[in-house]
Amino acid sequence: MDSIRLTGVRAEATHGVLDFEHVEPQPFIVDATMFLDLSEAGASDDLAATVDYGQIAKRIVNVIEGEHVDLIERLATKIADSILLSHRIQRVIVTVHKPKAPIKVPFGDVSVTIERARDPEPAPITAASQAAAAQNPAADGAVVGADGRRPDTPHTAVIAMGGNLGDVEQTLRAAVVAIDGVPGNQVNGISPLYRTAAWGMEPGTPDFLNAVIEVTTTLDAETLLQALQTIESAHGRSRDVHWGSRPLDLDIIDFDGETSADPHLTLPHPRAWQRAFVLAPWADLEPEAMLSGPHGGPVAELLAQTPDRDRIEKVSDSWILGGSVI
Repeated sequence: MDSIRLTGVRAEATHGVLDFEHVEPQPFIVDATMFLDLSEAGASDDLAATVDYGQIAKRIVNVIEGEHVDLIERLATKIADSILLSHRIQRVIVTVHKPKAPIKVPFGDVSVTIERARDPEPAPITAASQAAAAQNPAADGAVVGADGRRPDTPHTAVIAMGGNLGDVEQTLRAAVVAIDGVPGNQVNGISPLYRTAAWGMEPGTPDFLNAVIEVTTTLDAETLLQALQTIESAHGRSRDVHWGSRPLDLDIIDFDGETSADPHLTLPHPRAWQRAFVLAPWADLEPEAMLSGPHGGPVAELLAQTPDRDRIEKVSDSWILGGSVI
């Protein structure tokens, strides 16, 4: 298989086990070898047929400068996960160097190398296969849950997207591509783009851009959440920031209309019913949408009652196609 090798990507961060490593930045250097088929790019001379290694380098830096981890083994894994968000890359080898590691004897470098591959794509779900499963759900030996669903029966998720740092439009477009590229996912609908005033935050805080997408997925809600958090990390989102500015925020708003009080993943999203920047794009995407749960109801009606409904502005119906709309 063909490969692209990117070496010496450098950034400083506070990763490490020792207390002082949590506060004193030190350099981390990353090498990545990405395996993919480059025949189409070689024939067409088209960037879209290969991988933009500038974007890959930026992802690596975003992960290094993102959430603290104790081990460079974990840092290497997070970097590999972010690289594999590019659907063309099938396998990656990542080496993380920690040249200033707190070792008490003379040394030149310490590094960890890992190899990761993209999960195989699940078998496509067709109308014929669904009909056959409905007639005889156990015929192929698949386990059927108490609710009568097979594990590979697709779920429907509504995901809210937003951000206010950097080139947010491009980040949101890249996030849609990444979400669609997660094995088991298919993006079925993309809302218009909204601008939202950063009310309740420091004066001068940049406005947010927001959108909503609908996804069909064979993943369970927890696995989907993990995939979204990996995509956030690849774009520089730190989970330490809950209410402040951020380059990318991805939230599961609804998952098959389920309700769950699990604090790690509450369904539906516990504040969706109050947020015009969620409800307005969702209503545009699906005018008859219903929010489940104790504060649920028709999304269009909930939108009319939100306190921030006058602080949002639709800016584009076609933002996903590229080009700045702001």
